[in-house]
Amino acid sequence: MIDKNFAAKRVIEEFEKIAMIPRGSGNEEAIARYVAQWAKENSLEAKIDGVGNVIVTREAAEGFEDAPSVILQSHMDMVCVSKNEDFDAERDAIKLVREGNFIKADGTSLGADDGAGMAMAMYALSEKELKCGKIKGIFTVGEETSMRGAEGFDRCELDAEYLINLDWEDYGSVCSSCANNVALFFEKRCEMQSRGSDSALKIEMEDFAGGHSGCDINLGRANAIKLLAETLCRAEDEGAEIRIAHFRGGSVKNAIPSSAECVVCVKMEDEKLVFDAVREMKEEIAREFRGEEAKIEVCEAQVESVFSAEDSEKLLSMLSAIHSGVYYMSRYTKDFVETSRNVGVAAAEEGRMHVEVLSRSSSGFHSREMKRSASAIARAFGFELSIPEENPIWEEKAENELVEIMKEAFYEADGGELEVLGVHAGLECAHFASVAPNVKMASIGPQLYDVHSVKERWDVSKLDLTMDFLIKTLEKIGGET
Repeated sequence: MIDKNFAAKRVIEEFEKIAMIPRGSGNEEAIARYVAQWAKENSLEAKIDGVGNVIVTREAAEGFEDAPSVILQSHMDMVCVSKNEDFDAERDAIKLVREGNFIKADGTSLGADDGAGMAMAMYALSEKELKCGKIKGIFTVGEETSMRGAEGFDRCELDAEYLINLDWEDYGSVCSSCANNVALFFEKRCEMQSRGSDSALKIEMEDFAGGHSGCDINLGRANAIKLLAETLCRAEDEGAEIRIAHFRGGSVKNAIPSSAECVVCVKMEDEKLVFDAVREMKEEIAREFRGEEAKIEVCEAQVESVFSAEDSEKLLSMLSAIHSGVYYMSRYTKDFVETSRNVGVAAAEEGRMHVEVLSRSSSGFHSREMKRSASAIARAFGFELSIPEENPIWEEKAENELVEIMKEAFYEADGGELEVLGVHAGLECAHFASVAPNVKMASIGPQLYDVHSVKERWDVSKLDLTMDFLIKTLEKIGGET
């Protein structure tokens, strides 16, 4: 019998090694080489495909050669968010901090999404006592940005009867469906002009809670980009002529932005209008977003060139017009978000304005509506709209044999009832299911909180039960009782 506590210990040890390797989206080469080398050291077959995904194969245990095969799938990249100015996501390791039952990072996102899933898969692939059929580990690239690893994956490699995705963040539940993701990029080129004699002011908003733009979108958290734009619009409403020198907020489209800053130029007599708008916004934020102890500061700045007042007004008005948050709740599932949008990135500098919005929906009808409305908004404010990424919906099946097996395994491991959920976020299962509809799929994982933010943390208090659940699931699929 496999010791679940020993399994949990090995998973944490492997995650500590993974955290040493920078692996933000688009920077997965080093982690891919690490996984391939790890497989070699554990006498496992490994290959890196043309997209950069790593495929590791563990042959069936002795006596289980005819048992059904299973794919364990996780993604290698992570969302890199930091409040440390000197943190270089392409070079620096994640500094882990242990606080009781929690593992978190020092001033950055943790990357347990999906480093924890990677470590769980690596444990199962290397555990010689595991009594089951063939296991194929698939470690993908680009999940957090475009899902290019799943989208470009060779469907011939999806040759198992079952696929267990390890990118779920809620212990005690299993995910069997997900929303789509549609990236909406707004772009505008402008002529810059001289600052002249106007005053230059820098406004900074930081340390909002942030969070995952799917799983946390229903929590009503502050969006720093929207609040900064709202502040400047209020100053305009009072008569200030705002000319933006630069505007920057958010880091990735799939995270609720926790910070934003801008430098604006106004006539000296309009400075008070900006300060009044900032003071008013501070007071309202304190009331509306209690618990988010954000910093909002204004100071003098030095700039030479600015966008015109007309172009500045168009950017601010567009940011004000794009709703960020929940659009529609599900008509069929209680308290489940069906459609949402997140304004994740906004930048304006050196003649270029760029805004990145992520739309999610589990309804094809409302997903098309989101694209149509985005097109109308872009035209209204003189921006060009592009849709560089669009991922499919993973629809729930009336009967899912893998989910039923997992219910039995969870009861034996935990003694409780496994909850079956959908998620208002994208999972790579959607891509896999679109090309391999007969493979039975479900997603499980450890208990994570506040992913895609500097508050991300991993509760390892039930990691032993999580691993026992995974082991029992694999062995039940293999026919071991």
